[in-house]
Amino acid sequence: MSGIMRQHIENFLNYIRVEKNYSALTQKAYFVDLEQFAEYLNKEKIDNIELIDKKTVRMFITYLSESGMKKRSMSRKVATLKSFFKFLVKEKIVKKNPMSLIKTPSFEKKLPIFISVDVINQFLDSMNGSEFTDIRDRLIFEMLYATGIRSNELVSLDIEDVSTNEMTVKIRHAKGGKERHVPFNTPTKNILNTYMAVRNSNELALIVSVHGHRLDNRDIRRIVKKRISGFAKISNISPHTMRHTFATHMLNSGADIRVVQELLGHASIGTTQIYTHTSVEHLIDVYKKSHKR
Repeated sequence: MSGIMRQHIENFLNYIRVEKNYSALTQKAYFVDLEQFAEYLNKEKIDNIELIDKKTVRMFITYLSESGMKKRSMSRKVATLKSFFKFLVKEKIVKKNPMSLIKTPSFEKKLPIFISVDVINQFLDSMNGSEFTDIRDRLIFEMLYATGIRSNELVSLDIEDVSTNEMTVKIRHAKGGKERHVPFNTPTKNILNTYMAVRNSNELALIVSVHGHRLDNRDIRRIVKKRISGFAKISNISPHTMRHTFATHMLNSGADIRVVQELLGHASIGTTQIYTHTSVEHLIDVYKKSHKR
């Protein structure tokens, strides 16, 4: 990777970190994509960013396809390049955007996995331990399910971001940098009050370890995996599955899709619409069970 290209990539990564407030995982994914593109340019002996045109990009996409890359991964890399060159045009580093007429490779989107209402309620009710970690972990699951919050947003919450009186949580460190307020339910309020009574930490963070330190994404994934493994009716679930479950249950219960979009913090309603496919399956199931002919 040339020094100039490396500097452009570093500037772009700094932009999505500071101004766009993208998560560390997203930043890493962008870096990997751009590093691979830079290595391809180096291989093709293209050392001037102004020489990159639509043909160069199409050849790179062909190179990815011939290497056996799946369309989902190719689609992400094209999306990364679109964002990168949009930034370069904005910063007047390049005059023309070579991605302007490049279409993102289409792929069949997988329907989100979610937990049924009965099973999630049974699971949450089974988390009735009295130790600090039991109470904290119950709060983690209740918050994930009640608000649809992302795990990185959850670990970024401070105590001041949560109002038990209004029963709302203020998500300040949201994806894309857009702050939002999300309500939560009575069970979440109850376990939150119990948690605050046993929480012993001087940190601002809401969710803390037994030593009083803020948890990170890896901790949340570990806790979810550990707690799920002890419940036979659920397997192979991640923190994001709770977000899928929240969205699906909201739509199945008649919530307006634009309200769900706002609660999830989606910039585009198209992202939220994937949950409507699952909801249609639910409607068909209800129809077949209810219709008399």
